[in-house]
Amino acid sequence: MSSLLPGARSRRLAASCLVLAIVPVAAEAREAQVSLHVPVLRLADALAEISRRSGVQIVTSVPADLRTTHPVRGRFGVDEAIRQVTDRLPVTVRQVPGGYLVTPAPAPLPVTVPLPGPGQLVVQEPPAEPIVVTGYRESLRQAVAVKRAARSTLEVTRAEDIAAFPDHNAADALQRLPGIAISRDNGEGRQISLRGLGPLFTRTTLNGIEALATTASGMDNRGSASRQRRFDYSVFDAGLFSGVEVRKTWSADLDAGGIGGTVALHTLRPFDRPGDVTLLSVQGRTSGNDSAVTPQITAEISRRGDHWGALFAASYSRNAVTEYGYRNWDWVPVTFGTANIGPGVGAADRARLTGDGDPVYMSRGQTYSTWTNRFDRLNLVGSLEHESDDGLHVTLDLIHARLSNHRGEYSLAAAGTNGLTSGTVDGTQVLDSVKIVGNTMVAADFSGIDMRTERKVTEDHTDFNQAVFSLQRPLGASTRIEVRAGYARSDFEEPVFDKVFLEAPGQDFAYVATGAHPRNAYGFDIAEAANWNLMRADVREDAILNQNATARVELVRRLGAHVELRMGGSYRFFGNSGYERRVTADYRGEAEQAATALIHARSLARYVVADLDATFAALGQARDLTATSNLPGTAYRVRENGYAVFALGQFDFALGTVPVEAELGLQYLRMDTLSSGEASDDTTLIAVGQRSRHSAWLPSLQARLDLAPDVRLRLSASRNLNQPDVADVRAAASVNSTPFGGTVETGNPALKPFAATALDLSLERYMGHDGYASLGLFYKRMASFITSETTVMAYAETGLPLSFLYD
Repeated sequence: MSSLLPGARSRRLAASCLVLAIVPVAAEAREAQVSLHVPVLRLADALAEISRRSGVQIVTSVPADLRTTHPVRGRFGVDEAIRQVTDRLPVTVRQVPGGYLVTPAPAPLPVTVPLPGPGQLVVQEPPAEPIVVTGYRESLRQAVAVKRAARSTLEVTRAEDIAAFPDHNAADALQRLPGIAISRDNGEGRQISLRGLGPLFTRTTLNGIEALATTASGMDNRGSASRQRRFDYSVFDAGLFSGVEVRKTWSADLDAGGIGGTVALHTLRPFDRPGDVTLLSVQGRTSGNDSAVTPQITAEISRRGDHWGALFAASYSRNAVTEYGYRNWDWVPVTFGTANIGPGVGAADRARLTGDGDPVYMSRGQTYSTWTNRFDRLNLVGSLEHESDDGLHVTLDLIHARLSNHRGEYSLAAAGTNGLTSGTVDGTQVLDSVKIVGNTMVAADFSGIDMRTERKVTEDHTDFNQAVFSLQRPLGASTRIEVRAGYARSDFEEPVFDKVFLEAPGQDFAYVATGAHPRNAYGFDIAEAANWNLMRADVREDAILNQNATARVELVRRLGAHVELRMGGSYRFFGNSGYERRVTADYRGEAEQAATALIHARSLARYVVADLDATFAALGQARDLTATSNLPGTAYRVRENGYAVFALGQFDFALGTVPVEAELGLQYLRMDTLSSGEASDDTTLIAVGQRSRHSAWLPSLQARLDLAPDVRLRLSASRNLNQPDVADVRAAASVNSTPFGGTVETGNPALKPFAATALDLSLERYMGHDGYASLGLFYKRMASFITSETTVMAYAETGLPLSFLYD
């Protein structure tokens, strides 16, 4: 026995020496500082990134689908880095010789454990490798984690990779979030409304700076080509974005605007994910009205090292869309002349229709309509990113997007010279029979109606370009500076807008406007070219240019373990310019005839329309317009320069046993506006311009109370401003003449912005990593609201030339 003791002592001494030799190396590595920039992702990937950057071995057996709860960015020691990425996760972290061991938190032991019998060997089978399905479910988990960690009220949609969005564009992806409604065009989302406030009150930022992309619709009632402060999401493919945040509350460190909320779009960067990425995705889709398969191709190449990364991504899609159906739009009170009501109409209905008694409402359009569009969308994204060991983080993000539309429109309506588009019927039209239910004319039979067909072709494109530079740098142990500067430009042009109307005068016409199957009946052959005459030819061109520039500097200083102060200033520029040009030629009563063809798109009926190219060639009517054809009131420019300074304090404390995270801020904003355009002095057009200035103090308060581990209460109060729509501040007058009246509209460059005080309260209950239930209340008080004042007068009293009139 005595001979064994020295040997055992020697082995113990050797083991002790080995440990002592390893531990100093591990301690030295643990003291090293690492620069991290990791989004919400799998915990195993985050730990691998820390290990790669620090050179410290980290052994883990955590579940493959366990994800971090919040993004981590900054410079940390290894201990703190691991603590950051494992925060609030069911794991145990232990320091072991040579590194760290991260394992799942131990589960409670069962009450009874069967013991093996004598001589029995217990073999533990290794746990089965979990099957992890990434995609939309993973995006939801990331979104829940970000929402849970935020102080403000927000909703998030994220994509695991550039092709993971399940929708065509960002508007489609956001429509499932609470409080969001979208308008659709061409089968896709176009604009966003938040909490019942329209797109004008929704502010959109792209990579941290405000942007405005403009396109058009094939339908006039969907906005057509219009000068508005409304972001068109259809310019961008969904695969362009790595994530979209919807901020429903405002804080003083944000730029003012967006009373309804702010939609923050983020494109991909090379450090968003660990490692290199090469991706190619090819998809095809069809629609019910078009049998062709339309492609969508996405490609991404991302390369990164320890300090530098570069990314290039491209997405191209083409789609063909057809919409057709029955339209009975714009219900208005209608009045008939005595001679315009036939003997088949009863005395009671006759009295109401001639203005004696309760009004009767009739739709101004009982139309068979078809819209077609073939659009091509190309998006390009480039990003350079640098992170140094001293905490410097620099990015340059570049975006190019182009959307091209080739549209066609066909319609057949009782909209000729003596049609039903006016609230007053006093021409050759005769109402032979009618069915009135309540105050609605649900069916009617007419004679002497001038029918009209419309054929329109438009081509337009939007080019959007943006460059954003951002920098973050530590200034000591507790201070950092953040700088961002960017420029965005959206250039919309519609060089082709050709329309020809045909008219078939004095026809019989009947319709049933309500019910499951509204329909029309015609007393003549609508597919016979001899029944149609040339009525009118229109040519139009539009151009809209939006420019946004932003420069921003912010200092962030930690004043203690639970207090952080943010101070900074920003400059914003917004510019809008453009024009609408029109030439209208009226051929009613003249000998010119149109070249005709049958409608070749899907429709509820086959009818004659004009062959546009052949008709314009025969007429010799100009189709390329110049500035001499500018529609009055449309050639104007708006320039805005905004200056802001702000301070925001963030505090972590406890109310009794309830943890609280809060922030209190104040912003001072000054906005200078220059509006210039053209106005009439009775004989000529003269250039006019007007300047305005307004300023405001804008406070904000945000607080989050953790009532329980999975229950959070959020409170918010703020005052915010929203700039008026572009057309509302124009220094110009526009003229719109129609068969049923007309309007002359002029803007007011001295308009003050919309101002609103907002209060928000929400209670959230989280259910693991996959979901939550939320009850939210909000109140917005508009201290100022912009309305239009209408004055009825003769056109001659406006002082505008008669040449501005068209119909």
